[in-house]
Parts: sequence; C-alpha cells; structure tokens
Amino acid sequence: MSTMLAPPLRESSEMTEFVEAHVQRMLQSSHLARAETQRRLLLYLWEHRNENVSEYALATEALGRNANFDPTTDASVRVHISRLRRKLKDYYQLEPGEPELLVIPTGTHQLMVLDQALQSSPVVEEVEPIAAETVGRSYTVPILLGIIAVLLVAVTWLGWNYSRVRAVPERPKPNAFWSSFLAGTAPIRIILPTPVFFGFTDHPTLRLRSTSVNDFNDVPKDPEFDRLIKVLGKRTFEQSYTVTWDTLAAIDMARYLDGVGAKDRVSFNVTRDLSPLFLENSNVIAVGTHQTLQPLAGYLQAMNFSLAPAELRVTNANPRPGEQGTYEIVRKNRYREVRPSILAVLPGRAPGLKVMLLQSRDTGALVSLISSSVGSNSIEAMWKKEGSPQYFEMVTYTELESNRPLRTWPVAIHTFTAKIPENSM
Repeated sequence: MSTMLAPPLRESSEMTEFVEAHVQRMLQSSHLARAETQRRLLLYLWEHRNENVSEYALATEALGRNANFDPTTDASVRVHISRLRRKLKDYYQLEPGEPELLVIPTGTHQLMVLDQALQSSPVVEEVEPIAAETVGRSYTVPILLGIIAVLLVAVTWLGWNYSRVRAVPERPKPNAFWSSFLAGTAPIRIILPTPVFFGFTDHPTLRLRSTSVNDFNDVPKDPEFDRLIKVLGKRTFEQSYTVTWDTLAAIDMARYLDGVGAKDRVSFNVTRDLSPLFLENSNVIAVGTHQTLQPLAGYLQAMNFSLAPAELRVTNANPRPGEQGTYEIVRKNRYREVRPSILAVLPGRAPGLKVMLLQSRDTGALVSLISSSVGSNSIEAMWKKEGSPQYFEMVTYTELESNRPLRTWPVAIHTFTAKIPENSM
C-alpha cells in the first residue's frame, strides 16, 4: 500500500505534542541509546523540520564539525543520515506498537511525517461553530467569498507542496559510471565474506580465527596459530558467520540498487558458497578485505593495486609518473586517521559481465562513496579522465574518527587490462 508524505503544514499544539512524544520515545529507545550522533541528528531534524536545512548546517550545528566543513568533499553528513534512516526503519520494525510516523526519504536529509500515521492518530482539532444569529445578512456574501478565496489558496498551496513532496522519492538516475555497471539485464549477486573459523571436538564452545588463514590448508601461513590449534586437538572447519559491518554495507548497497531500479535483479550470497557459475551468469559485487575475499584470489592477484594484510596500506605495483608506490595509513591524531581502500570493476567470466570488488576495513564507507551523488560523481570524474574504461581499479581514502567514517574520496585509478586466470576462484 502506498503512503504519502505529509507536507510541512502548520501544526496544532495537540499534533505537535503527539509527534514530540513519539520523537522522545524514539530518542530514549534502545535502538538509539548507543548512537549518540544519530540521536543528536534526529533531534536537530525534528526541531528544524519546517526549515530547508543545508548539509553545512547539519554538519556544523548538529554534528559539531568546524566552520570550514565542505560538503563537496566530506560525505560524513550523508553517512550519518543514511545510518539514521536505517535506525528509523529498525525502530518501526522492532516496535510493533508504534505507528510508522517519521521518515527521511532517500536522497534527502529532511525529516517528514507520514500522513497515514497522522490520519490514524488520535489528535482531533475541534472547531467551534459560529451561531447563525451572530452573523448579519449583510455579512453573508463577503464571508462566503472569503471562505472560497481561502480554499482556493489552500488548494493551490497543497497542490504545489504535494508535487514537491511526491518528487522527493522519485527514482534517481544513475550516472555514467553506474549506468556502465548496470547495463544489461544480468542478475546482480552481492557476495558477503564468511571468514574461516576453526572449532575443536574436545572444546565445543571454542571458535578460533587467524586473519592469515582463509582456507583449511592455509594454517602453515600462521605458525603461531598452527601451534595453538595443535594443542587443542582434533579440529573442525566452518564458515558460518558474516562480518557485521560488511553485512550492513551489503544491505545499503542493495537499497541503493533498489532505488535505481535494479531491485528484481539483486540477490545475496556468501563466499563459502561462491562458485564459478556466479561469475558466468551474474554481475558480482563482493565486499570484504584482502583476506576475506581470498575465494576471488585470481582477481586479487591480477590487479595492480593490492591491499595489505590488516589493511595497513595499498601497494601500487606499477606507479605512473607522479604516483605513489604505496598508499599508507595517515595518522592525524590520537583519534583520527586516513585509511586506504580499493574499488575495482573487473571482467566476469562471460562477455558483458562484471565483478565489482570493495576491499576495505570499512566497506560501508566505500558503499556510501559509490551510492551518494557527490561520491559517485567524484568517481565518475576520475573514471572519465582515465578514458571511461570498461574495467578499472581505484585507490580510495577514508578519513575516520574513533573508527567512524567521516568522508571517502578517490585518489588514483588504473585501467584494468590483465587477463583473469581461468582458476580465478
């Protein structure tokens, strides 16, 4: 059932109290208890709900950023808006007694109220009738004309605002970079990494992992881990878990693809079940680190850029004039640092198919980069400067504060021309 957004009409005191109480319950709920940034953002958006709030105002007034904040290079506001949007959805899904009242339409940072919830709310404004005998006959015509005039103005205003509100959730058009990836009708599989864990027959509650060991036969790569698991006795091998932040990033990726009209093409899989068939009949989007994406080792080894273990650096195997040989972590202070990541679009195993790799310690930041208009346009600009190659690999940087991503941007690109090995999986 479709639901229309209510325009920012003048509110009655009863309606304001009703929605205010709803907002306060949400702010005090367990869903936002540990999300202080999203709490501040929601409160600010509610208090400024009838204003045209800019990204700059959100950054400097709600999020405490300094006055030189630049929304064209810093995506932190859009990242936090996306997280708040997800918090709102989670709240309504897990609080069945609450009507779905507040929403932030995709592509905006405006808090809006669903009119379906307003219509079902118990708030009713009483209008005191005017006694007929208090109005003389000589005033009847002017009053009627006045009422008609007010109604005409109201209908015109409502129609204009309704068209504006209806325009908000319209499907965005993907730019040239995304249009290139989405061309055709092939299915799109988003692949989540399932890291390797070892269990032990004599210790059924233990699960151990080494980031250097991503296959049952890779144990010798970590001698210390090898010694430890030998002490624990007979071992079992399992890949039953996905990484939380990669899972959230994959969900955000699916939401973006849904928004640009690719919903019916998208499905989820995990690296544990990855097979060559996926690369032969689907476009693939794989998220993870260099270690957790080892099932795609053939692709990783064919690339010019490579992400080091623990995501310490990106190595540039063939630097061009003026390019860095490595892209290291830049530590700005005790809480803030800049980390390198890799975005790549590579050939699939059949003509016209593609594999997108998102290699990062924080894949959510990469998804925010490629799914936001400012971020994807910055990728597109660098991609076009490279000649709009069908396949490419790109280094990006993400600035983090206390492990929270603030902004992500592209820094280097190479056209991918290598041949993918037949045993790429």
